[in-house]
Amino acid sequence: MPGDEKRSGPSATKRPPLVPPGTVAILPDQGDPRRIGELLSCWLTIRMDEVDALVDEAESKVAVLPDQRHLWLLLGETLVRLHCLELEVADLKRGRR
Repeated sequence: MPGDEKRSGPSATKRPPLVPPGTVAILPDQGDPRRIGELLSCWLTIRMDEVDALVDEAESKVAVLPDQRHLWLLLGETLVRLHCLELEVADLKRGRR
């Protein structure tokens, strides 16, 4: 019958033993292409999770920074206060003489 033939090679559902994080597992060279695709997919998922975490961290840091308009307002206020202080110091110097 056409469906009774067995394929040679490893089973598509057979998985290598779990490897602790930070170690490397050596897979046999005659690995099933589907298993290699699964490993690649897992690796990409891990990398994309790391990238997502870095993007979230960067976005939260940028959100804390004040916008340029606010910075210009602060600079303008500081300049006005500095000018007023200079005028008061000049009046005090004239008053002493």
